[in-house]
Amino acid sequence: MDIYDCVTSSKDFLNLQREVQQDMLAKAVLLISKDTTYSYAFAQALSCLLLNNGESIKNENYERVMLGSHPDVKTYPQKDKLLVADSEEIVLESYALPVQADKKIFIIKNFDSSMESAQNKLLKILEEPPKNVYMILTCANINQVLPTIRSRCNKYELAKVDSRAIDDFLVGSENKDIIKSLCDGYLGKAQELEKLKNLSNLFESAVSIITELKTSKQVLIYSKKLIDNKEYFPLFIEILSLALEDILNLKNRKTLRMPFMKDKLTMVEGEYSLKAICEIQNLLNKAVKEQFYNTNVTLIIENLILNILEVKYICK
Repeated sequence: MDIYDCVTSSKDFLNLQREVQQDMLAKAVLLISKDTTYSYAFAQALSCLLLNNGESIKNENYERVMLGSHPDVKTYPQKDKLLVADSEEIVLESYALPVQADKKIFIIKNFDSSMESAQNKLLKILEEPPKNVYMILTCANINQVLPTIRSRCNKYELAKVDSRAIDDFLVGSENKDIIKSLCDGYLGKAQELEKLKNLSNLFESAVSIITELKTSKQVLIYSKKLIDNKEYFPLFIEILSLALEDILNLKNRKTLRMPFMKDKLTMVEGEYSLKAICEIQNLLNKAVKEQFYNTNVTLIIENLILNILEVKYICK
């Protein structure tokens, strides 16, 4: 199953499909999801649905939309974020007649990263779009979208992908359990993790810090493992945080995010007090902030692992 199939089988999509079939879909739609890959795939699938008059089929329209070559489906921004020039072009293009279909569709990705001036340029066209013109916007943070834009769109908060769909998407993956735990229902993230050929080794290196780090002599060993793969530092932090979360879940007898790690985590549960878990999580948050401000990653990693060991024993 690919992302398109996951989208078209979701409840959110089926609800919108009924709106399309009943000719009730708003001309301006705002799709909200932290999973930007998924929301863009959703926008493409919705475009196909409009072109095919409510039918979810993989025909020529589907092929051309997916390839970005359909003359009546335009995707913006052309660079990293929507600029005033993009908005002006959208307005002009919206008044031109369709080339092939009976509709024109504009997909504007990551609208929340757009310049305010670029958003303002679209106010009128969103309020009174020309006949058979649809605007599909995607965003991760609706608070970064102007209130005047929000009021002109029908807003749809896309649900996370359910576990069964993730399973279908990851059929045949060697790292299925790891990816499912890390992606947390975000299909775009699952897709990116699936591309990492060394994911299993990265995961093992991170988890072993929680499950096997006992002495100061090991600090250099684990530091080297992370430093050798420092481009994946945010992923290491995420895995460490997830392991701590599951130790806390074990203590509170809650469902684990990583059930396949239950035996290993159970063996070290007693080594981590509630205070230690809280303090180590604070260390992880601090490391993320330090990296954001371009602090030396090697130094961050060395200090982090040493501090995790210290906290683990001080907070027994």
